[in-house]
Amino acid sequence: MKRIILRYLLFLPLLAITFQSKALDLPVKVVKGIEVYYYKVNSKESVYGISKKLGISREDIVRHNPSVADGVKRGMMLYFPVAEYSEAEHDIATEPAEQPVLADTIIEKNPSIALLLPFGLDAQEPSRENKFALDFYKGFLIGADTLSHRQGNVEIYAIDTDNKSESISGILSKQEIKDATIIVAPPNPTWLNAIADSALANRSYVLNLFVIHDSLYLSNQRMLQASIPQKDMYRLATDALLSQYTGYTPVILRNKDGKNEKEAFVNYICERYRNNSVEPVVIEYENNLLVSEIEVLPTDGNERYVIIPSSGSLAEFNRFAYVVKSFRDKLFATVSDDDSALSSYRSRIEIFGYPDWTAFRGDALDTLHKLGATIYSRFNDNYNDYSYQTIESDFMKWFGTEIIESVPNQALLGYDAACLLIKNILINNGEFNPAYPQRFEGIQSTYDFEKTHEGYYNATLYIINYQPGGQVSARTL
Repeated sequence: MKRIILRYLLFLPLLAITFQSKALDLPVKVVKGIEVYYYKVNSKESVYGISKKLGISREDIVRHNPSVADGVKRGMMLYFPVAEYSEAEHDIATEPAEQPVLADTIIEKNPSIALLLPFGLDAQEPSRENKFALDFYKGFLIGADTLSHRQGNVEIYAIDTDNKSESISGILSKQEIKDATIIVAPPNPTWLNAIADSALANRSYVLNLFVIHDSLYLSNQRMLQASIPQKDMYRLATDALLSQYTGYTPVILRNKDGKNEKEAFVNYICERYRNNSVEPVVIEYENNLLVSEIEVLPTDGNERYVIIPSSGSLAEFNRFAYVVKSFRDKLFATVSDDDSALSSYRSRIEIFGYPDWTAFRGDALDTLHKLGATIYSRFNDNYNDYSYQTIESDFMKWFGTEIIESVPNQALLGYDAACLLIKNILINNGEFNPAYPQRFEGIQSTYDFEKTHEGYYNATLYIINYQPGGQVSARTL
């Protein structure tokens, strides 16, 4: 049985959620000598939808059925050990009073998560940052609800860092923050530094989801940097490029008058190729790429090219994408699809790009699919996925509003963060352990924290492929 205690601090609800395990309402059989509950997947179901239906976390479904990590199909059988999910005898917590318990009420200390975010509850006109924070919070609550079947206690505190009547030191001096098992820090470097110092003294962990290039994790053992550091991102992305396009000649596209803000990454790629005795081809153009400029590439044999632009912006993408697509289509048309004897000699051209492209919509997104483009990203942006659509539906039912469109999606960021933190705390008997479980795979984010210097950083990266027909596939490194 789940009990929820509502409390208030800075006018935002603070939740104390008690999770109670329960038996599954499923048939039982013996598989390899072990009693298991079993469930047959129906048409159009997703892992997330099944988790809501059965009251099992998405992560537990994948843990017991690793083959569904990339999704489920109709007719698949899912198995869950009876020993783990049978009804257990537990001491049932006393039901709370009908009225919310106020923040200054003394209760037994439980593990807790503090969300310190700029909700802007006092603002006459909430900023976009305020709206993002509220979407994150709402997604976090939906994530907490998916784990409400589990036994244990986790309190969730949400505190408005945009409240002008409260100073940083004032908020950090609150007992709820001092006692927090883990704190989710706001997208503000000043706040992050103060929270990090306080957490180190109080032995709380700090999850930094928002300040991407922060390096506090190098010197503070309580810091968890959720974004993979740039140098590691470059390394993993280039590893994927070299592996996926073995035998391809890299072609660098550079606009002489463009931003070329990815030059550092392009230089790193070129260095890696030269270390493998491969000299990249560089095509420079002015303003817009011309057909004649890309047709200098030989295509009379089985040449393979991978295009790597030196900018990730939408404006620059539009300056070359149509020409690259036309050239690519021409190459694919040189040999008919049913001419298997010649298909292996067909010249090919692929394109490798950037996380910025996950924000593309409309014609640009359609072009990504037609190009079969591959990108690297910290986030999986497949918002056509059934799991995301189910959360989007729950979001509307719970809060009566739509999720704000953004990359990364803040509601999904909150949902995944809740599942990561709550499950970790419950598995580790009320403590948070960055090293166990080693990897958490959410809907939009994957977390695999590695120890470095003093603190921890997330060492995962997505490689995403946009396929013709609007499909998106992703894998994590």
